[in-house]
Amino acid sequence: MRGRFRIVGEIGREAVVGLVRNRVRAGLSMLGISWGIVSVVVLLAYGEGFNQAIQRGFQGAFGDGVSIVFAGQTSMQAGGERAGRAIRFRLTDLEILDEMPLIKHWSPEYMRDLPVSWGTRLASYRARGVAPSYETMRTQPAAAGRFIDAEDVRLQRRVVFLGSTVALKLFGNLPAVGETVRIQGMAFEVIGVQKEKVQLSSYGRPDKESVFIPYTTAGQLWNTEFVNVLIYQAVDPTMDARVTRQVREALGKRLRFNPADERALNVFGSAESQEIVGGIVLGLKLVLTFIGVLTLAIGGVGVMNIMFVSVTERTREIGLRKALGARKGSILLQFMLEGLATTFAGGAAGVAISYALVWLISPRPFLSELLDDATRTADIYLLLTAELVGICAGILIFVGMISSFLPALRAARLDPIEALRYE
Repeated sequence: MRGRFRIVGEIGREAVVGLVRNRVRAGLSMLGISWGIVSVVVLLAYGEGFNQAIQRGFQGAFGDGVSIVFAGQTSMQAGGERAGRAIRFRLTDLEILDEMPLIKHWSPEYMRDLPVSWGTRLASYRARGVAPSYETMRTQPAAAGRFIDAEDVRLQRRVVFLGSTVALKLFGNLPAVGETVRIQGMAFEVIGVQKEKVQLSSYGRPDKESVFIPYTTAGQLWNTEFVNVLIYQAVDPTMDARVTRQVREALGKRLRFNPADERALNVFGSAESQEIVGGIVLGLKLVLTFIGVLTLAIGGVGVMNIMFVSVTERTREIGLRKALGARKGSILLQFMLEGLATTFAGGAAGVAISYALVWLISPRPFLSELLDDATRTADIYLLLTAELVGICAGILIFVGMISSFLPALRAARLDPIEALRYE
């Protein structure tokens, strides 16, 4: 066993000597591999950064396991009712959700565009009558003050939580909490201001252009006989489909529509957004990976060509070694090691350069300008993860093995007599 290690060590030393002897050629080969690995790493890092930016955009709209339900129109006959009937639900219809153990939170949402004023400043914004759990489900962090609580709902208090844009346009840089604004002429105390957030998905108007009041108070401003939107959250995001099926069955039984009628209730939530985003990101990553691997493969072809040239130039040396008793396996291993050493040295340099590039060019503009996000959380931050580096290492090993094996096999198969005659 010790003798075998000594032989392998000697072969490795000869491989290093061969690379040093042809250092310019080896350096050019490494450059090609480095450029290829930089392309793969940076493109995949961009793809992962794109995925994270999209995810942050949807997280600003709703949390995990959250679904938003809009009343629709039946497309099937059920309960003696004709198809084409409009579905509308009242608050009493939705209270059945309290009996469902798989639902963690739920909230009705009443909506109306109303004039909101403070002093001489007046504009129209979306008023939303909601429950306290809406804060968690729809991601409403407070920059100042607080969101609506259970006492506000129970006592039907005239309190309001302002979207970030609403607060900025009404109060500028002045503190808004504790001030009194008027919504459709009715006085409301400001109890909180929304923290600036990225929101990629919205219905009606973005949250930052909305004001939030207790749903029990909304009836003082407009007719709230029918709920505009139902929002609920499953106890576990993996149970989202099961919970949606139960909600359809419960409301279908109460409102007399077929639970299988997809048009009766329009449901959209985090599960659907993940499916949409997953398809987009997967397609982008496949394209970027293909481009990067193609670039790396070109570098591998360069290594292969240079190794073939090296075999040709060293034909007499190979013939002499074989005449002195060197085995095919030894020659094959030597040239394999030369090719792999060149490939991995270039790959290591490429990964180091990639880390520097990712640090220099990140973040890249993406959604922040479109969504007026001053925090730039919706921009693309290139991410180099262990998984990504592992993928690149796997590609590099494959390219190195292919580009080294063919020239090494050619060298191992040389006839010693013909090799010694080579000029």
